[in-house]
Amino acid sequence: MMYLKKKSIAIASLVLLIAIAFVINYSYQNGINKNASSKSNNLNTQSVDKSQASSSTPSNKQSEATTALSSGLFSSYRQDRDVNRSRSLEALQEIVNNKNTSQETRDEAQKQIIKLTETNQKELILENLIKAKGFQDAIVLIDNNTANVIVQADKLSEDEVAKIQDVVSQQTGFPLDNIKIMNRMN
Repeated sequence: MMYLKKKSIAIASLVLLIAIAFVINYSYQNGINKNASSKSNNLNTQSVDKSQASSSTPSNKQSEATTALSSGLFSSYRQDRDVNRSRSLEALQEIVNNKNTSQETRDEAQKQIIKLTETNQKELILENLIKAKGFQDAIVLIDNNTANVIVQADKLSEDEVAKIQDVVSQQTGFPLDNIKIMNRMN
């Protein structure tokens, strides 16, 4: 009886640890979005001020700087996602390798490792498929049967949103209501 309680506590702790990691990741991502927006606004203001001072191709300089900032944001999203995923995988791997862990808990941890690996693979495939549809860059975050897609574009038409939803739905099997698409302006 006591053994079952320990197993239940270990599994619940594992699930809670993973949930906390995803919540922290989500909070961190939102913080980056807010900081990036203010940096983007500051960059645009600085570019406008400089363009008023000199008349040599101000719009080209502004668009190059903004594109570089956007590319940096997408790289930052990917890096943060990968770091958080690596931490989760390391924690799960420690549970699997711990000799004091019960077989049931090891099996559950191995299932979680497989699930995280499959999720990571789906995200990478989707990002590449979305880029193949003509978008400069995209980030896909899959969690709990929902997919959040951030596309590098000034605006998204209904047709573009439908294309992205179609690709994501085909690859994940998620209903359209569980697919959220956002654009990140250049």
